[in-house]
Amino acid sequence: MARLTEEERRAQEEARAQRRREQLEKHAVPCPHCGKSALDHMTRCPYCGGALVPKGYAPMDEAKKRKIRTVGYAVGTVVAILVILLIIFFK
Repeated sequence: MARLTEEERRAQEEARAQRRREQLEKHAVPCPHCGKSALDHMTRCPYCGGALVPKGYAPMDEAKKRKIRTVGYAVGTVVAILVILLIIFFK
């Protein structure tokens, strides 16, 4: 495989950097407080600290939180009981 010349390597790096910039620009939104660009998933502007509303973000509803918590406690309890039983029976 032929080695790249310095100029070709620099051109590849520049093209890669340009693609990265374009990807970030897709997710950039203006801050309503200072007008600078911030990414769409941020909750605070990195420049002025103003509150931002993340695009596509919706807080989890309380019913779903309770269900997840209940299932987590149930699974944790069953695992703890199994560990205790294994310790008792395999001493």
